[in-house]
Amino acid sequence: MSKITLRFCLTATIAAIILHGQVSASAAEWGSLKGRFVVDGKPPEAPPLVVDAKDPFCVKIKPENNALVVGADGGLANVVVYLRVPRRGKVEVHPDYAAQLSEPAVLDNKGCEFHPHVALVRTGQPFIIKNSDPTGHNTNARLISNGAFNVLIPEGTESKMTFNKAEPMPMPVNCNIHTFMAAHLLVQEHPYMATTADDGTFEIKNIPAGKHEFQFWHEAPGYLKDLSLKSGKTNRQGRADLEIAAGQTLDLGDVKVPASMLK
Repeated sequence: MSKITLRFCLTATIAAIILHGQVSASAAEWGSLKGRFVVDGKPPEAPPLVVDAKDPFCVKIKPENNALVVGADGGLANVVVYLRVPRRGKVEVHPDYAAQLSEPAVLDNKGCEFHPHVALVRTGQPFIIKNSDPTGHNTNARLISNGAFNVLIPEGTESKMTFNKAEPMPMPVNCNIHTFMAAHLLVQEHPYMATTADDGTFEIKNIPAGKHEFQFWHEAPGYLKDLSLKSGKTNRQGRADLEIAAGQTLDLGDVKVPASMLK
């Protein structure tokens, strides 16, 4: 083997080792966040909806008030957790989320309720408003950054749109035809947001490692302030700085929400 060939092979081997190390390091620079929100004390009961008797379908279907959903074991549903990006700031997005921008987020008018109760959508992601009911609905969203919209959705149809800007918080959504229908919509530029399930659990995967500010919100009190976490507590605006370690999951465990906060 000539000296030139040997030098080339050594150079290629070293480059491959360095590249492998960079890929491995890059793949490790992501972590996750999870936890469970539980009501501390006896939760208040959500009042029954006053359903307009003019629409026999909604009267028959008996929609529920989903403003406060608490599981049998105290799990609090529909808590919103999301990473707050500084103004004019950016956050790196894991490659696994690339396909999300082509997969539509859906808000369905079904059973005279909005499903999901809190919709999460990224900027640039298709957002579809559906009507699965045999009666007409409209969707009235009072957004700040993207401007308000009010879309009529006849039975069995849908409307598609996209958003260009992130919203500062979950924004209210209503149906003017059925005034008892209500939901919220959160728009962010990144995918690092979640809502708690019926058992109060949530998980956000593949977050860039490092310290980030997270927002904790629920529609009953708004900001979930002064909640004790494993590392500190949320502030008066329901925010907390959390350290996401590379290759690890930060488990907040059971985060207790005082029942008095939900009244």
